[in-house]
Order: sequence, then structure tokens, then C-alpha cells
Amino acid sequence: MKKSNAKKLIAVLSSAAIIAAALPSVTAVTWADDTAAESTVLGDVNNDGKVTVADAVAVLQYVANKDKFSLSEQSLDNADVYNRGDGVTARDALSIMLLDAEVLTELPESVMESAASTTAAESSVTTTATAIAPPHTTTTSTTATSIETTASSTSTEATTSSASTTATSTETTASSTSTTVTSTEASTSSAPTTTSATSTTPSTDGLTITLSGNKIETNAPEDTASVSGGVLTIKKAGKFAVTGDGTDTQIVVDVDKTAYPDSVVELDLKGMSLTNNNTAPIFVNSIGDEVQIVAKAGTINTISDGTTHSQTYTDSDGESETVEGAIFARDDIKFKGTGTLTVNGNQDDAIVCKNDIKIYNGTINVNAQDDGIRGKDSVTIGDASKSDGSAVDYSSLKLTVKTKEGDGIKSTSTEASADKSYGVVTINGGTIDINSYLDGIQAEQEFIMNGGDLNIYTYQGSGYTGSGSTTGSQGGQGGPGGWGRPGGGGMGMDGNANKTDVSAKGIKAVGLYDEAGTTWQSKGDITINGGNITIDSSDDSIHCGGDMKIYGGVYSIATADDGFHSDHTVNIGKTAANTFDDVQIFISKCYEGVEGTVINQNSGTVYIISGDDGYNAGGGSDGSGNQSGFPGNPWGQGATASSSTKIEMNINGGFVCVNSANGDHDAFDSNGNINLNGGYICANGQEPLDCGDGGGYSINYNGASVITMTAGNTNLATRYSFVDDSGKVIVSFLSANGSAGMNCTGCTAQSGGTLSGGEQLLTQSDKYAVTVGGTLSGGTKITAGTSSGGGFGRF
Repeated sequence: MKKSNAKKLIAVLSSAAIIAAALPSVTAVTWADDTAAESTVLGDVNNDGKVTVADAVAVLQYVANKDKFSLSEQSLDNADVYNRGDGVTARDALSIMLLDAEVLTELPESVMESAASTTAAESSVTTTATAIAPPHTTTTSTTATSIETTASSTSTEATTSSASTTATSTETTASSTSTTVTSTEASTSSAPTTTSATSTTPSTDGLTITLSGNKIETNAPEDTASVSGGVLTIKKAGKFAVTGDGTDTQIVVDVDKTAYPDSVVELDLKGMSLTNNNTAPIFVNSIGDEVQIVAKAGTINTISDGTTHSQTYTDSDGESETVEGAIFARDDIKFKGTGTLTVNGNQDDAIVCKNDIKIYNGTINVNAQDDGIRGKDSVTIGDASKSDGSAVDYSSLKLTVKTKEGDGIKSTSTEASADKSYGVVTINGGTIDINSYLDGIQAEQEFIMNGGDLNIYTYQGSGYTGSGSTTGSQGGQGGPGGWGRPGGGGMGMDGNANKTDVSAKGIKAVGLYDEAGTTWQSKGDITINGGNITIDSSDDSIHCGGDMKIYGGVYSIATADDGFHSDHTVNIGKTAANTFDDVQIFISKCYEGVEGTVINQNSGTVYIISGDDGYNAGGGSDGSGNQSGFPGNPWGQGATASSSTKIEMNINGGFVCVNSANGDHDAFDSNGNINLNGGYICANGQEPLDCGDGGGYSINYNGASVITMTAGNTNLATRYSFVDDSGKVIVSFLSANGSAGMNCTGCTAQSGGTLSGGEQLLTQSDKYAVTVGGTLSGGTKITAGTSSGGGFGRF
């Protein structure tokens, strides 16, 4: 470091210490007079058009007492200059002082990696030290290029003249295909600055896009954005404020990724409406990093397409493709902000991306004729974490998706790579409400949920009654997903005649199959680590072609078919333990509750009211659960287990209560062994426990505590409890009034009595809530007895 800069740095640090020490008695800084628009210069916190120590003092005052020294939305955005994106801290004040001392040459000093917005202004802007002159010193004006059109034009030839000339306004007709812009007025004294091609943040500030009927205008320099035939094309990184109401106009992002590999374009929506009847109103053709669509705080914004799409583009294979959706992106796109954005897909889908879609915050309402949100590579809802490791606030993330004919949210890629996961839908947080005709969520390869509130309703919900025809629609990208999709819908080959003929599942992970589509290869996994999940579906509520890992979460499930179905292994709880609150599942209505070739319950609390089997490993005697969804077979329950496939049911911990309807229905049914290794079980069915159709299998009691009954009804009004040797309740619940038997380890099973104290789980189930702990008075001990069904009496 040069000696002069070292002295400046020492002076800055000394000043910072003095200011911090004196802060409680510092009076408010002097603010600039109100102007038509606040300063947007990074570091200019007091809105005086300069970046000085006074701005650092304003930051320190705000950090010390936010109520007394509040800052406006724009001032908060200007103040966030160190690790930009993590909010305003005292470290931002030091960065401002370093710039004032000329130790730094530009702001921000650093940018938070994958930053989620933490203030009302979510942009990232680079400001150089030479671009901080007060706004009132600029005396020249800029007249935006304006093109009036009655139809979108797809080609533009632009020649820019000197900065002092006036733009030619050209009106085109519907048959026009090209427009020549002969001149543009762009005052060099007021033109926004730009950064180098390696910048990872929007390179310009103060840019605008104004919509007015069939006119679209911008104040950007011609080399940054141009207008022709009602189409505004953005050619360089920048942050654009979008306002007004536009019809039959379009915003196209087409940045050269070779020249600007890290480019970011940010569209700040500030109370705008954009409609185009012939194509996607927003079309991202090319961007180096990503396009960010930001619904600004306190604003309501709408983007809608029409019922026909005529615009095309050439894909990477040289094929001509139609521009889809109301928002269409060939590269990554991100949605954030704290305002409201409504996207209406009137022709087909609403939001479509050929790469990755990220929805990090804001109130986003999606309405679609077909699919609501379709990201080929991935869809991520909620940022995973901040770079500093602190928790992300998801309170401003609210996503609503409604579809008339298609899926709610889907990711469609079948690509495989060691460097990146494809075909993934991930939910990290927020509130997501989906009302879809077909699947609520369909992930081609993997679904992951770590938190948030997810509510899904499909087709006619659990109240659906009918028999699916044998003419299900051909599945595929964007299609209904009936006959041609593994895991699709179909009529009742699994024993359930009450089935749809299309795939209308709550959450589905498909998996990768061979070219014939008949043999599963890999993927199709579902992993849920937490969150609140409510599903009301006509088809399976949660269904996967691979493994299902239910490691956390609170579930309210109602379905006309199966609650949880995996073509392979179902794991409930991560490790074997008698913990009851990590997973809480209440299935109020289903054909079968939990279904897979192998079922492992390790922990958690599960309560099921089923029309047929509660737990079914490998299909059971009625052949349910594992009929393949290969082309030509519409039932879509997964690949039939071969003689070499392991089929087994293991109860290792936690609590599970199954109540099966009257008839030939089992509480727990396995085509292989049933291993009762731990935990607490209530089995109510015509056969409480049934194993090994065809013989050679057994029910192995290795330490679990079990109550069985053959009541065969779902009049669930009798209290049952497992009580330890000291008289304390382990777990207590309601089930049917039947002839009960028990086999317990280290406890007794009791019926009736009055329960006091304890902690309630499954509170979403109302009267069927399960209580852990507490005391029981007046209970009657259940004596051991032999119950029918697959050799329960072999204990």
C-alpha cells in the first residue's frame, strides 16, 4: 500500500472509532432537500448526491437506533455496500469512509454470493468513485427513443448518430417486419455508467423502461437497449425500472454471453402491466448469468400473454421453436422483491425456462391454461441460506399457482451429469399454494423439501368418485401424463376402481427409464426434511419412482388413491429411535396409506384411516402398488417386483396407528417378512398383520409393543395407551372399539381411562391427535391374546 493511502486508512479507522464512540450523542445528519427522485448512487445514504463521511454517520445512526434514525427504501439500498445483499451493518459505514478517503475506488466493496434480498430494494449496482456528482449538477436532458407499433417486430437495424440529435419516432403496421432507427438523443453527461464484461452485478443504474399503450420507451444508451417495432431489446447488463401499462409490446433480453459471460439484467417492476397477444411479453433469449425480475415493495404488477403465440427462435440444435408462456427464458431467471407479481399464461404455460428458475421472495400469483411453472433443469423456491450462514427470512415469499389443464410446478430434464443435478424441484421455505388439474408438483428426477408451507389440491381432490377410462392422454413435457408416463394415472388394476385416467398426484418424482420406457434406471427420489404439507388429491398424494425419504415435516393427507407410494423404498424417520415429533403424518382418507417394496419406519408419528391396507410392502394379495406405468399400461403404479426384489416391512421406532375399513383389508400387509424391531403399533384391520402371501415368510417380534384388533371399523372413539412401568404414558390415541390383544416390551397396553397432561402431536387431525407423555387414570389393562392374520400369534 502506498504511504499516502496507508495514512488515509489510519485516518479512516480513527474516524470510525471516534464516530462510534460518540454515536449516542450524535445528532441526525443533514439530509438533502426532497427532490423529484431520490439519489440512486451507492453510498449516498443522505440523498445529497455525494458519498462522504456524513453518509457513514447516517449508517451508524441507523444501526444504533433504527426507530429514531430510520432510512427510506432507496437509502437502505444505497447503504448496503459491503457484502451487498446482507443488509445494512456498521461494516457498510467503513466501506463508505474508505471510498471517501480514496482507499477504495468504487462501491460496492463486495457482493454477497447468491444473495437473497434483505431490504426493500434488492438490486446490485456498481458505482465508481468518479460517478457520484450530485443529481442537480446535470443540466442536460435525455429524450427516450420511442417506437409506436400495432404488432411486434422481430428484427431491428439501428444506426446511432450524435448525442445531441432527436430520435425519430416511427409507426409501423401489423405487416411490418423491420424498423430502422436513424438517430437517438442520449446526452453523454447524463448517460449511466457501465462496468467491464466481467462484472457479476448489473452494470448500470438509473435506467428506465416506460410502457404506455403500444409504446415502449427507455432512457438507456443505444448500445445498452434499443427499441424497434414495439420491442425493447436489452443488449448489456443493467438495472431497469419498469413502469406504466403496455399492450402488444415486448421486453427482450439478448445479451452476448461470449462478450459478457457474467452479465446480470435486473427488471425492477414498479406498478406495471404488460400484455402481448401474440408472444411472451418478456423473452429472455440470452444472458450470461441470470435475469432478475424484482417486484418492488408496495407495488402490484401484471404480465399476461394472449391465446396465440407466433414468435419463434432457433435453439442450440438449429431447430425453430415457439416462444412459450407469458415469461419465457432460455437462460436462468430469478424472481424476488417484496411486491406482488401476477403472471397469466392464457395460451399454454405461464412461466417457462430452459435452464433454472429461482423464486426467492415476493408475492407471486401464477395462472395458466396448462402448466404453471416449468423449469427444464430445475425450479427452486426459497434461497437455501445466506453467505454468512444466518437464516433466511421467508415471510415475504408467497407463491400461488392455478392451472386449468396442466401441472402446477414441474422440472422436466432427463439429463445426467456429475457436476449438476437436473430435473429437480426444491422447496426451501415460503408459503406455496397449488390448485392444479394434473400433478401439483412433478419433478422428472428429484423432489426436495427442506421447509415452508405447501398446500396442494389436484383435479377433484379426495372426493373424486369414478372409474378411469382406458384412454388416458399421452404424457410428455407439458402433457397430461396419463398412459405414456411411468407413475401416471389409470383405472383400478391395483384394486382401487376409483381412479382417474390422468396423473393428478400431489407430489411426483418420475425417475429415469430405459429407451423403451419399461425399466427403471435411476433417480425419481423424494426427500422431505421439514415443512408443513397439506395435500388433497384425487390420485396418489406423494408418489415416486425411486426412493422416498420422509425425514421431517407435518403432513395432512387426503386422497382418493394412495397416501405415500414408492416403487422402491419408503423411509419414515432418518434413524431408529422412539422419537415421535420429527415426522407427523395424518392420513384422513386414502385407498392405501403407505406403499413400497420396502417400508422402514424409524421414528415419528403416523395415523392412518384407510379404505384398504394401511401399510403395504410389495403389493399385497390384491396386487396393488407395483404395476408398471410403461407405455400401453395406464395404471402407473411402478414396476412389478421380481422374485429377486427384496420385499420387507420394518418397524424400528416411533408410533403408527392404522385403522382399515371393514372388509378384506389389512392394517399391515407385506409380501415378505414383517420385522417389529421397536416402536409402538396399533393395528386395526380384518387381518391386523399379514405377511408373505404364498408362504415362507414370518412376522418377527424383536422388541416392538403392539396392540391388535379385528374391529374392522373406523368408529374411532376408544382411547388406547402404552404406559411404562412407572405409570407414565408413552403414547395415547383413539382407535376402534374392538377385541384387542397386545404384546408389549417394557410397558403395558391399556384401553379407556382419562388422560391428563402430555404433549399433543398431529394437532392438525383435531380429535385424532396423539398425546405423548402425561398420566392415565382409570384405564383397563389389555391382556395378551392371539389375533388372526398371518401368524400374529407366532410371537
